[in-house]
Order: sequence, then structure tokens, then C-alpha cells
Amino acid sequence: MSETKKEDMRVLVVDDNLVVRKLIEVNLTNMGFKTIDVAANSQEAQDKIEAAPYNIVFLDWNMPGKSGYALMQEYREDRKYDTVAFVMVTAESQERYVREAVKAGATSYITKPISPAIFQDKVERVLEWIDNRVNQSSQSG
Repeated sequence: MSETKKEDMRVLVVDDNLVVRKLIEVNLTNMGFKTIDVAANSQEAQDKIEAAPYNIVFLDWNMPGKSGYALMQEYREDRKYDTVAFVMVTAESQERYVREAVKAGATSYITKPISPAIFQDKVERVLEWIDNRVNQSSQSG
């Protein structure tokens, strides 16, 4: 179990599909997360991330305008976001997409349709990743 308290975390769900945003939001609420914001596109997501950083950002790969994948790549180039977990949530289930996302800096990869059990398991692993990153950055800085 991770040290990170879910109720203290800030989470952003970015997906152009309202049903998917709601589904992720319900799953996160059931897991104990309290601060969950949503964005329907990359521009809305960028505005929110710039206003106040998040601990976890769930990104749909394919969206109108800038893709979630491109948005994640941009934030991964900025060291300020090293402890932010970016989780791709997408219908792109082929292995090459998973490899590409992880190589570009995705912390985790969840395929649609979303299984609540798999979602919870992956989010728990993301929380452990955050704990490790936060501990590393506090030791090195």
C-alpha cells in the first residue's frame, strides 16, 4: 500500500468522451480520491495543469486538437512535472502503442473499455510510483 493519501491528491481526467470521464471519476471516487477535475480536451487540460499541478493526469490518446499523447510528451520534457503520473487511457490496445506511450513517459496504460478491477490495480501501482518519485526527488534536492 502506498504512503500517498488519496484524499490529498489532485487528479485530472482528460477525455473528449463525457461517459468515459464520468466512469473514471466514479472509479476514483470509489477508491477514496476527493479532488478530481475533468477536461474535455488538451487545451482545457493545459489551462488546469498550468493553474495548479496535479499528482495524476489521466489522458485519452485520441482527442480532437492535440492528442493526450502529445500533451504528455510536452510535460515530460519539463522537469517540473517529474513527479506527476501520466496515465494513458485509450482504446489503442496494440502492444506498439503501449511501448510507445511508456517510452514517451507514461506511468501507466489502461485500455478501454475500462475494467474497474484492472483500473484500481493500475492506480494503486501509480500511487507507488508517485511515492518512489517523491522520495527520490526529496532525497536529491
